[in-house]
Amino acid sequence: MRSENQDDPWALPPNLTLDNKELNEVDNLVNNEALGFDAPVNILLAGNSGDGKSTLANAMLGVELATTGTGFPVTKGIQCYEYRDKPLTLFDTEGFEVLDAKRTISAVKELIESRRNQRDSKQHIHIVWLCIAATSRRLQQVHIDLVRLCSELQIPVIVVITKSYLKDDSSEAFLKVIGDSLPEADSIIPVLAKEMYFGKLRVAPFGLVQLLDATLSLIPTACQAALKFSQVADFNRKLEAATKVVDVTAVAAIGLSLPAAFVPGGHAGLLVPLEVNMIHQINKALGINLDKQKQIAIAKGTLGVVMATVGGKLLFTETMKFIPFVGQLTATLVGGTIAGTVVKIFGTAYIASVGSMVREGASPTAGSIIEAISSALSTNQHQVVSGATTLIEEVIRKQKP
Repeated sequence: MRSENQDDPWALPPNLTLDNKELNEVDNLVNNEALGFDAPVNILLAGNSGDGKSTLANAMLGVELATTGTGFPVTKGIQCYEYRDKPLTLFDTEGFEVLDAKRTISAVKELIESRRNQRDSKQHIHIVWLCIAATSRRLQQVHIDLVRLCSELQIPVIVVITKSYLKDDSSEAFLKVIGDSLPEADSIIPVLAKEMYFGKLRVAPFGLVQLLDATLSLIPTACQAALKFSQVADFNRKLEAATKVVDVTAVAAIGLSLPAAFVPGGHAGLLVPLEVNMIHQINKALGINLDKQKQIAIAKGTLGVVMATVGGKLLFTETMKFIPFVGQLTATLVGGTIAGTVVKIFGTAYIASVGSMVREGASPTAGSIIEAISSALSTNQHQVVSGATTLIEEVIRKQKP
């Protein structure tokens, strides 16, 4: 993969292709472990049929529980759901009704203990969401038994009061009963996962962000990035996950064996495989669906925009200014330093541009993304370049001989 335009060292070859060796190298550098979600978050959903488990899973995590063929039984009465594009595993209890209460509690205990006994902590159950519908006004013995079981097994449990669209004395009294009866619960959170209409009156969803924050405070630190990445309730948390992708990719670029001539005389096309992978991970974090060819087109188009708008000279000057001891570094690390800065600039601009579109409800396209990044860089080129070097400077200081 080389540029044939010797007059413009930043130019991308029009027939650029990505070979397997390059992509494998990128995958090794920017993997799930580096991104912080090598440990998936494992959530057990419990509750009666009709108490809103599926609606909660969809609103909170953007997944379907009831889709035929996506789940598989792990023990009698419990279905497991794994998702290819999310570091997430859901376990859904069945038969929570009175006649099946003892069987259900036994199945939950068996699942938690069997997974806890595995050496790999990635297999453990990290938290339980117990769904009780506010409209049912029923607290069953099975609910009490489950919360006590989780307390005994030291598994965090949040009682989610679903369908909490009424704010009356009866609802408040039911909440008090639950609080008094389930003192072992780590948190009790009323939630309306999906908007409700009463004639022309709309009741907006609420409680999802509170549930997310409570869950993040209770699960192991190693699983928090996975939940931020997988959830769809809080866009700001998704931006945090996307920013982590950019930072990890920028650090990976520093580690690539790029020649010092990269400053400014190498070929920006060397970074395309890294940026394609970064776009893919950012899109997953933000819930954007773009096929591989469109992601390659964005990487090629926007990388050219970064170079054309910011300019190699400005990039070099600003990066060297923020890394005053760069003269002591090896030639290879100099090239990697500039590459890391380019990646950080590109990723920051990409998140800002795409994030604005998603917030506004628009469906980003390759053309609209390139145009938005070009506009952002044209307006704020010095701030973007200077800001991008902060992360790079810290990394280089750590690598200084």
